[in-house]
Amino acid sequence: MPPFLSHLIQFIQQPEVTHNILSGLSVTVKITALSTLLAAFVGVITVFIRTQLGHISLFSWLSRAYVSLFRNTPLLLHLYLFYRGLQSLGINLTEETCGVLALGLYTGAYVSEILRSGFLAIPRTQWDSGQALGMSAIQVFFWVTLPQAIRYCLPALGNQSINLMKNSSLVAFITVEDLFFTVYRGAVNDFRPVEYFIVGASLYITLSLLIGAIVHGLDYCLERRWLRFPKLVGGI
Repeated sequence: MPPFLSHLIQFIQQPEVTHNILSGLSVTVKITALSTLLAAFVGVITVFIRTQLGHISLFSWLSRAYVSLFRNTPLLLHLYLFYRGLQSLGINLTEETCGVLALGLYTGAYVSEILRSGFLAIPRTQWDSGQALGMSAIQVFFWVTLPQAIRYCLPALGNQSINLMKNSSLVAFITVEDLFFTVYRGAVNDFRPVEYFIVGASLYITLSLLIGAIVHGLDYCLERRWLRFPKLVGGI
């Protein structure tokens, strides 16, 4: 075994180092999971407004303004806006909550655009067929077109989930003790930047590969279901 690899293993096996890194990793996973759920919810609602309520000028303007605002401004700005701005208004939220809100709303704008591209790929006959069967606009959206849009956009949505996980490192700037915060603090306090940053990079890579594997497995399952039940989503 190379000497540096042996040295790195001994470094990781130190109880204090292991505890601190695992603690930061758990915070990163929690923030990523909660932000992903929020981004998915906001993205679906936004694309529903833009595809179903776009004829109402107020809803159309609000949805476009939301997407433009978050896509054209830095994430770090939104983190500080939630962290410091809400405090100035008398609204006190925890640092983790501010991070989840900023990450979820920021990523939700991108998710809505990704889903909208998937909806544009669905033939208009899908909407017409659903309505001809007596389904409401909401039913057609959630039971006919949304599953198809997700299937078309799943690789892009997976990439966005990985980006969200990596962007979660910015919550360290608002004092959230996530993986990056823990790695940086250890590197500075213990004067061992190489060891800490290599371990941190390895964990981020592992999380990215894990998300990619989950998305790949989901894509495989959806493809098999799609082929097995073609009339469920594609043959109305």
